[in-house]
Amino acid sequence: MIKKITTYLFIFFPFLLIAQTEGGLGSWRVHLPYWQNKTIAVIGNTVYAGSPSSLFSYDEKNGDLERISKVTGLSDVEIKLLRSNQINKLLFIVYENGNIDLLQNNEITNLPQILQRTIIGKKAINDITFYNGKAYLACSFGIVVIDINKKQIIDSYQNIGVGGSNIEILDIAILDNYIYATTNNGIYSANLNSGNLSDFNFWSLIKSSSKSNKIEAFNNLLYAEIDSFLNVYDKNNWTKINDVDFENVFDLIICNNKLVITTIKNISTINSDKIIFKSGKKYKNSAVVLPNDRLATVDNFYGIEVFPGGQYNGSDYIIPNGPFNKITTDFKYINNKLYAAGGYAPYYNEGFKPNGIYIYENNNWTNTSNIDQNSALTPDSIHDILTLAYDNVNEKIYAASYGNGLIKMDLNGKIEYIYNKNNSVLQEAFTNSCRVAGLVFDNENNLWFTNHSSGQPICVLMNDGTIKCFSIGNVFGGLNYVANIAIDDENHKWVANVRDGGVLVYNHGLDVSNSTDDAYKVLTKDIGNGALASNTINCLVKDKRGEMWVGTSAGLSIFSSPENVFNGTESGSFDSRQIVIKTGLVYSNFLGGENINCITIDGANRKWIGTNNGAWLVSSDGYTVIHNFTSKNSSILDNNILSIGIDNNTGEVFFGTLKGMVSYKGNATESGVDFNKIEIYPNPIKPNFIGDISIKGLAENVNVKITDIAGNLVAETSSNGGFATWNGRNFSGSKVATGVYLVFAANKDGSKSIVGKLLFVN
Repeated sequence: MIKKITTYLFIFFPFLLIAQTEGGLGSWRVHLPYWQNKTIAVIGNTVYAGSPSSLFSYDEKNGDLERISKVTGLSDVEIKLLRSNQINKLLFIVYENGNIDLLQNNEITNLPQILQRTIIGKKAINDITFYNGKAYLACSFGIVVIDINKKQIIDSYQNIGVGGSNIEILDIAILDNYIYATTNNGIYSANLNSGNLSDFNFWSLIKSSSKSNKIEAFNNLLYAEIDSFLNVYDKNNWTKINDVDFENVFDLIICNNKLVITTIKNISTINSDKIIFKSGKKYKNSAVVLPNDRLATVDNFYGIEVFPGGQYNGSDYIIPNGPFNKITTDFKYINNKLYAAGGYAPYYNEGFKPNGIYIYENNNWTNTSNIDQNSALTPDSIHDILTLAYDNVNEKIYAASYGNGLIKMDLNGKIEYIYNKNNSVLQEAFTNSCRVAGLVFDNENNLWFTNHSSGQPICVLMNDGTIKCFSIGNVFGGLNYVANIAIDDENHKWVANVRDGGVLVYNHGLDVSNSTDDAYKVLTKDIGNGALASNTINCLVKDKRGEMWVGTSAGLSIFSSPENVFNGTESGSFDSRQIVIKTGLVYSNFLGGENINCITIDGANRKWIGTNNGAWLVSSDGYTVIHNFTSKNSSILDNNILSIGIDNNTGEVFFGTLKGMVSYKGNATESGVDFNKIEIYPNPIKPNFIGDISIKGLAENVNVKITDIAGNLVAETSSNGGFATWNGRNFSGSKVATGVYLVFAANKDGSKSIVGKLLFVN
């Protein structure tokens, strides 16, 4: 069943936006971009829009807007095609990998057979046509037939090309019991009453040596795109329509008794009286006709556009709220807001993403790529923002751009200054490319960062506004592919090399401006010199106990005594440790061999670890696995986890993946500094409540006692960081009775305590 998402509406004419409401502990939410959509379908008054990252629906009659995702029951992501059967009110959702979901009456049925089938070559579904209770799927390997009522595959036709050759079917139409299939070398036809349509001898090539992408049977005629132009077939002859508005057909569908033709230059319709209407709308990907004869379209910019619309007879744009793009490479929680970096580095095989940053507050995303468009310093004029840092003294955000340098912004994401090779000592990596990849503030509010592929790869923006950069000689063989940077408790800078260089630990001495007292050491996988799991370093972070956690291409490396790096062997070994676990009789390294993309520390010093095979939550020391989320056992959209962020106020954990962002309501927040007020929710507890009660605003690792109003102890729990949970049951496991209960907590030394009240209604 699709779970209806409760929403509240932000209406800014002509845009319609929604934001998601926060769920309880253990719940999931999607945070996807809804601007760019390439496929659309309609059932009754409900319009569906799909993209490689998302699906949403809009009820044109009552204005309801709903996100549909893995959280609400979909089996997959990356939607390629939507097609609707009006008779059965059935929506086909086709994914890029060949998987299929059927949505009917708020129920989802998955048909994974094509996805699971072993096929040599490409496996794709290009289009669908409906006829006599069946759906005919045009596939890269032939034709697949689905019984709509039974929701199962009943037949397939392959190798139907000339001489039994395998050909890709691009689209299908059926007219007068004849099936027509378009291909890259012509249009094939066969009688549906033929004895065996899997036999190529029953198929005829009726239009040869021509590429045909789209075809539809409408008004007792065939309409097909042939060699870029729309043609009409009257069962005897093909007639080319010489009209530039019918050139290069993107989509061709029948909807509400009209043929809808989408080209780069226009959206046009033809009705049963052969009357042609041209909308004048350009650059659309697909369109449908609504029951009230309005047109609904999708493109790469506006979500769903419905026209004519509104009191001004213009257009209505329908867009659920979400980040600007599906990629997120870093998160920072600042002043009750979550900031996300929208960059996508070339070493993830794709670059030049002008996505700016996304800001999340009160369940709503704001995208900085759309602000301050009258200025030359707009976020979409820079690309690949990899990571963020916060200047809490001057209340500024700094962003590392893998191409444009160091970006200074205000808290709304408005760019104030860009440091690059033209106005500072920063160096370019390649022509017109100034690559900044890592950022971290020290205790004196100096911003340290890495200048990737530069001769002086370690830089600092002093709190007086000047930039200094430092040479490290030839320690990386001249290949200064530096990225993340962290600072340990000794004020040493730890710098990651993403190209098999290991970790550089840099000590600038007593005076940053004096390079003569500088010292540095390169840690590698050699025993006695770091014992890293791999020399390819993806991430590194200092935890709350001062340990340095390093994520490599082959597992975790943990430096429990980072202070020993420059002190020599007399102070003890500084080699890293791996987490060794025992499974049966076998000892092995936890996450050994895994590519560790990111590590994030929560309020309880637990580690959220993102890998190429899912996300892990482990205890503070790493030896206890608390959660392991994958795309199969959770709502995570993809196992390749690029980034993990935590809303320190609510404990919600955000996962940036290759296919989009989701969040999970976790149970650890930053501990309360003042410890003057705790929040308990839900409160009161109603009879039908199922789940855990959240207690927020605590000090770190405190004991929490729950008593009845007479002072009798009924339960105890403890906090993770500043967050604790209680299942509402007493020591014997029974649900507590109706009444008022007191929640007591005190900090470690007992100097402060706090009391909250909770009402149970059973």
